[in-house]
Amino acid sequence: MARLFAMIEWLSERIGRLFSFLFLICMAIIAYEVVMRYGINAPTIWAHDVTTALCATGFLLSGLYTMQRRAHIRVSLVYEHLPSAVRDVLDVVNSLIILGFLGLLGYQSTKSAITSVSIGETAGTASQLPLPAIVKSALATVCILMFILALVHLIQSLTRQPSGEPRSVDQT
Repeated sequence: MARLFAMIEWLSERIGRLFSFLFLICMAIIAYEVVMRYGINAPTIWAHDVTTALCATGFLLSGLYTMQRRAHIRVSLVYEHLPSAVRDVLDVVNSLIILGFLGLLGYQSTKSAITSVSIGETAGTASQLPLPAIVKSALATVCILMFILALVHLIQSLTRQPSGEPRSVDQT
């Protein structure tokens, strides 16, 4: 079980690191657009749509990376001063809330992505790129991956002793 959890954590981190390069690609596209628009007076019809979709996808995937690193926003000022038993309970409650939210969002975004892909939804701009279908599919995928990661975090929280150390059951 511990090996599976480690693999899920590793995969989440790798996905986050790999797709962080989307922002560099966006920067290059924007630089290209600026040169084309103001230097050559030949603006593109696709640059804005593509950078919007790439940045949206990058932000979605950064949520997965942040969750894996347990770097999401929490009120550390209060949390760090609570007894470990209370923090353990809060970790479980937090995981349950996240699972509920991601379950609903994942379900709805998957339905939306399937519809978007099946009808060939496009951006509705001059480029007519299928970017909404791509972004909606990315949202559905990220929700599923984050749900799995939140489930791992819940199981880890439930199998931790009050001291914060894993129970021997988790070592199997």
